[in-house]
Amino acid sequence: MKLKLGIIGEEHTAAIIEEVLLDYKEFDSSIFLDPTEDNSLKIIGKNQEAVDTWLVFDQINYHKIIAWGNAKKPVYYIPYRGASFFKVLCELLYKNFKIEEVSIDTIPYEDISRGINEMNIAWEKINHLEDNGELTLKDYIAYHKRMFASGETRAAVTRSYFIKKTLEAEGIPAFCVLPIRVSIRNILNMILSEEHIKQAINSQIAVQVFDFDLYANEYDYYSVDDLYAREITITKKLIEYSKKIKGSLKSAGQGRFFVFTTRGVLKDCTDDFRIIPEYKELEELKKDLCACGIGLGTSASEAEFNAVVALRQAKESGFGSWFARLENKKSVGPLGKDNLTQIDFYSEELLEISKKTSLSISTLSKIEGIMKNSESENISAQELALALAILPRSARRILQQLVEGGVAREIGMESPGIKGRPKKVFKILF
Repeated sequence: MKLKLGIIGEEHTAAIIEEVLLDYKEFDSSIFLDPTEDNSLKIIGKNQEAVDTWLVFDQINYHKIIAWGNAKKPVYYIPYRGASFFKVLCELLYKNFKIEEVSIDTIPYEDISRGINEMNIAWEKINHLEDNGELTLKDYIAYHKRMFASGETRAAVTRSYFIKKTLEAEGIPAFCVLPIRVSIRNILNMILSEEHIKQAINSQIAVQVFDFDLYANEYDYYSVDDLYAREITITKKLIEYSKKIKGSLKSAGQGRFFVFTTRGVLKDCTDDFRIIPEYKELEELKKDLCACGIGLGTSASEAEFNAVVALRQAKESGFGSWFARLENKKSVGPLGKDNLTQIDFYSEELLEISKKTSLSISTLSKIEGIMKNSESENISAQELALALAILPRSARRILQQLVEGGVAREIGMESPGIKGRPKKVFKILF
């Protein structure tokens, strides 16, 4: 599937990028002409769903769009750096203009001075328009006109073809800096690279775990058959919901259901993990839903573990609450509430243990999970190393810190069998 690229700019710059795009089969581009940059926000607002990524031709318009804050898709710009200015500089020298005799906008001051110095051109000052991101094209035109009228300059250098034509119409010589093709290619390659990264992230496993109260209105149900029929009803609705989010459903019994899907799908239907998905099936099940947890992870087991953690916090938040646990181990919720917060979800016990042992809460949480899933309360350094995917010496150091913190105890030695040294065995006390 091609990436829908929305290009906003002037006609002459759009023609350059269209030429470069001939080498890129990954894009399906649409051109939106806005020479005065007065309509960029309206263009984006009207075409939010028709475009995957926006590309504008300078940082001025880019900063205006970012400050606006309503663009739903990523926005990039093509920078006008020293290399773009070099060609115009050569043209100025050829036509006997001194640097002090021209006013310049858009190009960073450092790039201008570096280019001049590299060409060994003597200069006393650079008439450069400083822009903090708040200036408009009208401000640029006024600057060049003021410098020319005062006699300080004889010409203007601008990145805008619209400004160039406006100044020339008033008798002011003007030169236009064009984006160079290598800069355009660099930005297009960056867009593709970041899109590939985003696709990889969105393809991560995501798990939802639903906990339903099968015994709601308990006096309306008198037999196991009644409960079974109730579970079948819930299952049918969740199957339909799972199809809509391209997921699969697994029942864990006793009113608990797991839906496996991808991060990208859940991110879209929860508005980046801020709201509860709006589906008819979920609305119909709302009155019996105790809580729902969403978990993300690089593996199915990690996502499932995070979903259960999120479910636990959702239950503590209140009946019908939703929480999500993200890759950074932060729990977000309750979804759909104005007081949505992002918090660490760890017990006070682990916080205290972390202070005593100097081990991170993340490490302690992993050890806690390992021991809960183990049939034994005891563990050796080799077993811990294998479970945490670390070196045995690192596992021995962790166990020693737990012992020193009073939350683990060495209880003996384990026979290695025919060969090898006996292994120390530790009992974890949390």
